[in-house]
Amino acid sequence: MTNQLKKSEILFLYETKYNIPNGDPFTGEQRYDEETKKILVSDVRMKRYVRTYFEEKELPIYVSEKTGAGKTDSKGVLTWIAQNRNEKKFTNIGDILKDQIDVRLFGGISTLKDDETKKIKIDGKECTNGHVQFTGPVQFALLNPSLNEVNLRIHQNTTHFTSSAENTQGSIGTTTIVPYSLIQIHGWLNPKVAEKTGMTEEDLKLMYEGLWYGTSGEGSSHSRSKVGQNSVLLLEIDYPQNNQKIYEVDQLIKLIPKEDKKEEQLRSMDDYLLDFSKLFEIGKTDKIEKIRFYTEIESIKDLFTNKKTLKSVMPQIKDEDLEKLFKKFEQIEFLKDKKTN
Repeated sequence: MTNQLKKSEILFLYETKYNIPNGDPFTGEQRYDEETKKILVSDVRMKRYVRTYFEEKELPIYVSEKTGAGKTDSKGVLTWIAQNRNEKKFTNIGDILKDQIDVRLFGGISTLKDDETKKIKIDGKECTNGHVQFTGPVQFALLNPSLNEVNLRIHQNTTHFTSSAENTQGSIGTTTIVPYSLIQIHGWLNPKVAEKTGMTEEDLKLMYEGLWYGTSGEGSSHSRSKVGQNSVLLLEIDYPQNNQKIYEVDQLIKLIPKEDKKEEQLRSMDDYLLDFSKLFEIGKTDKIEKIRFYTEIESIKDLFTNKKTLKSVMPQIKDEDLEKLFKKFEQIEFLKDKKTN
């Protein structure tokens, strides 16, 4: 079956409330751009949401917090996967890697030496091709800024422990939290690279599912520092040809505060509007083939599914352009009720 993946760009919006969306691994403090006053979320953080979601759904992944793959013991993990989760009895390490959904999406690497590779045996047969690398067809921006400016708040933490000898001790620490942010994650999909990893349309839908639910309460987002997050909007903007490109896709959605509020004062979606005019203007042209979307916010969904609502925000649009734009909207369907091996 022909793979129908298209060259596309991804925009994923989610809100956070009084939490730490992405702490610096060295300090634990929220990543923050002092110049723009916008918080930052890394690509690694987003891939972790997706991978943990996959893992909880018992989908095969290579980079795992439970096993340490890709961190300290890739040899041990590859050996375990080859011998315990290898129904097709692959002996080529590259094929074993491509059997993991996170490798098909985000890429992966094995740096096994020849002698290490040969020690991994499947039904008595030595494995081969231990030194292999796959670039991921799906990439997210290294750091993704919030759409609104943020003033970080200092938060004090207290701890109190009782020892076996009934001695008690405690401490007070401080950290920075984000009162509110609307974060926009920018991603890219390259169908030519997808051919090399074996990524499928179903993999992409599962990744979207992982982004949506894995960010807003399931998987690794269900933690003290991540509670208070809600997925808002997922967009996939498809190009007609692989050599086409739109400038600054990450600037197509604009946040407009209501009632003269400052961006730092925003505390919920009731405090601002989302302006899609740039997206709709570019959508009228032949530069975009499809605008796929998923949202559970009724006001946003109505904008993408109701022609009258769309017309109301674009009163000057010609009828033929409205028809052309409206036909490009297509709702993304998740596979959350289907188990994939």
